[in-house]
Amino acid sequence: MPQVAWLFLVYTTNPPKRRSNLSYTVIARRWRPQRFDDVVGQPHIITTLKNSIKAGRIAHAFLFTGPRGVGKTSLARILAKAVNCVNGPTAEPCNVCENCVGIASGNFVDVIEIDAASTRGIDDIKELRETVRYLPMKAAYKVYILDEAHMLTDQARNAFLKTLEEPPGHNIFILATTELQKIPYTIMSRCQRFDFRRITEKEIVEQLKAICKKDGITFDEGAFHHVAVEADGSMRDAESILEQIIAYSGQHISEGDVINIIGVVEKEVIHRIVRSVLTKDLKDGLSAIETTLGEGYDVNQVYRGLVSYLRNMMIVKAVGGLPDFITMGEDEYKALSALIADVEYYEVQNMLYYMLRSEDLMRGLFPRIALETLYINLYNLSQIRDVEKVIGELERGEPQASRAGERIQKAGYREQDTGSRERDTGDGRQEAEGDVSHAPTAPSREENASATGGSQAGEGAHGFVEYLKKKKPFLGSMFDSCECSVEGDDLTVLVDKKYGNFIKSEFEEVRRLTSEFFGRAMNVEFRDAGDRKKNILEEYVKEADSLFNL
Repeated sequence: MPQVAWLFLVYTTNPPKRRSNLSYTVIARRWRPQRFDDVVGQPHIITTLKNSIKAGRIAHAFLFTGPRGVGKTSLARILAKAVNCVNGPTAEPCNVCENCVGIASGNFVDVIEIDAASTRGIDDIKELRETVRYLPMKAAYKVYILDEAHMLTDQARNAFLKTLEEPPGHNIFILATTELQKIPYTIMSRCQRFDFRRITEKEIVEQLKAICKKDGITFDEGAFHHVAVEADGSMRDAESILEQIIAYSGQHISEGDVINIIGVVEKEVIHRIVRSVLTKDLKDGLSAIETTLGEGYDVNQVYRGLVSYLRNMMIVKAVGGLPDFITMGEDEYKALSALIADVEYYEVQNMLYYMLRSEDLMRGLFPRIALETLYINLYNLSQIRDVEKVIGELERGEPQASRAGERIQKAGYREQDTGSRERDTGDGRQEAEGDVSHAPTAPSREENASATGGSQAGEGAHGFVEYLKKKKPFLGSMFDSCECSVEGDDLTVLVDKKYGNFIKSEFEEVRRLTSEFFGRAMNVEFRDAGDRKKNILEEYVKEADSLFNL
């Protein structure tokens, strides 16, 4: 047998196996929405478009704007299918007819997708203006999907205006953009505008769970929370991350696998750092930071983890529970609730505010030192109490205020000025002069009693504020900054200007809670606070400034 014939026989008998992975479709494309009801997180847009199609009020131009990965291009294709379905225009495309299948695959002649990032010049728009005159070949409408519409040049946009304003009746234009501010008003006014929202963490988690269940992949309950946070409202980003996780984990996704792929710091570590601040355990917090960085985590990952955790703490403390827009496991919520049980709202708020204000420090040449400095300053912040609260306690003559002053004196993070002088007191003792500050002296119980109508009344007002903080944490934190006094059946509140409008708007709720606490109907009166606190405030601020360079 000739050699060529023998080789041909061998090849046809045992043909080489084709690689099956060449036909693999990634998750983001495989689970791309094909119907209006499949789109996640945009119900306000879906309802409007479906009702418009049902009523036969289909606009000639649409402007889809929003962040990346929230469904703008996908919804544009679904709209093209809905108006060009053989059963349509219909509120839901059938996805089985020739038109729907062709549009879904991107091979339909009457649906033209244009990437404005590359097709952006005036010559391209002139060519487009010529093609819109021709009737569609198969469908009822010729649909033009212009992606990244903000990338068009000024000349191209000007040439496009007339066509966009009065196109032939068989044309529909759908413009999609992530940067609405770059779209001129002359184009906006010619389109129906739809603003796409960021997809919530809860919606992303539910969608990822649904995808894994359909693909037969098991997962830990808290695994996808980290993916949702990392995706930052983008479903496409979340699905791309899921693709990597599946390649790493196989048929079961554990929370540890997700943490390894994304590179986020474990929740237990962040919890430990924040707890060390609140429990005044500086050594443990610094040890946790050093251990985490030693394991290879980036400084900014620790910083972002702290900001995210403090944000969750602040919101949970403010609303008195776990809101729907925060995704958190049961064990994590229990640990967080136990942590904030004895913490005031303003303390968490101050910590978060300081972290956000210090973001620029993390971009410097020494981010590790910056992180350690931020942590120590958070620890220092926990050593003092809210200025307004201490002022209120000073005016009520409560012992907690004097203890707060002692705590500042004992913080020990500065030495007395070496240039201070000593003066003789006349009895053999010497006293230092110079830049030495003292905690404000609290008024006596007797003085406070005369101002509030008796010590018992002062205690009643303080008890009511504590009761209010349990019932309405946000409102109670504001009352903590006000001076309250009780005389008989009258509750008088000296309201600071910065809280005045909000507190006064809650008048009925405050009156109801006073009656509930005191067991009788109370008269509630709000008054504007005068300059009574001015001197004490100035002295206390000086003390805080000398301790912290905030």
